[in-house]
Amino acid sequence: MTYDLFISDFDGTLGTAPDIIEPETVSAIKRFCDKGGIFAVCSGRMMASILPICRKYGLKGLAVAYQGAMINDIETGRNLFTGGMSADISAEIAEYFLKRNISVITEIDDVMYYQGSSHYIGIYENGCKVKGVSVEDMKDFIIKNGRVVQKVIGLCGPEETKEITPLLQEKYVGRALVNNGAAILAEAVSPTCSKKVAVEYLANFYKVPLDKVIAVGDSTNDLELLNGPWHGVAVGDGREELKKIADEITVPYKEQPVKVLLEKYCL
Repeated sequence: MTYDLFISDFDGTLGTAPDIIEPETVSAIKRFCDKGGIFAVCSGRMMASILPICRKYGLKGLAVAYQGAMINDIETGRNLFTGGMSADISAEIAEYFLKRNISVITEIDDVMYYQGSSHYIGIYENGCKVKGVSVEDMKDFIIKNGRVVQKVIGLCGPEETKEITPLLQEKYVGRALVNNGAAILAEAVSPTCSKKVAVEYLANFYKVPLDKVIAVGDSTNDLELLNGPWHGVAVGDGREELKKIADEITVPYKEQPVKVLLEKYCL
């Protein structure tokens, strides 16, 4: 095997909403693990969303959620790491969305809270298979709750997402990572709990040298996943920003990139 640890994003890379992984890809993962390889999912989804998917397909080991802000053992559900943004920064970002009449979701301790009534909330809930809790004043709720926030999400049309993402990236540089897990999502997470940090955590946990790690993703929330001294691969129909920094560009999602890469390097 060229790589001992294979780390994959979920949506648009390993699987598709709400919880589908193709049988051929599942088979390739099983063969890789049977040979002694380690397979891990590193997703922007909530742990409450990604954990049932991992269990459905018999994946074992660790799962990463919230782009790195939560890491759990798949089989036991035991939490190994939880981080996030401060309440102050999270409340400020939520207020920015609300002032633009953008529906906002905040995820705290693996519970989804939302303010604003729009069809985008329903799309997000259905895609994640997790129901949210409505709050009247998100800014006030975050401040009074006082807990670290795993993610703040603004849900709007793709054109508005493209407009506000770079504005927020510039405004919160060094304080929050702002990217897109999907065309309708502008997501803010902690820069100290990124997918890059998650890869380093997984490699250390499994005692795998970084040059024996391969990571694959498709969207701008995977920029950190590919940004390290490991082999970073972009899905063929993924975002152009990701392709520019990738070590390799593989096949489009419909051609099962995880299966293709496992067969190329690990089987």
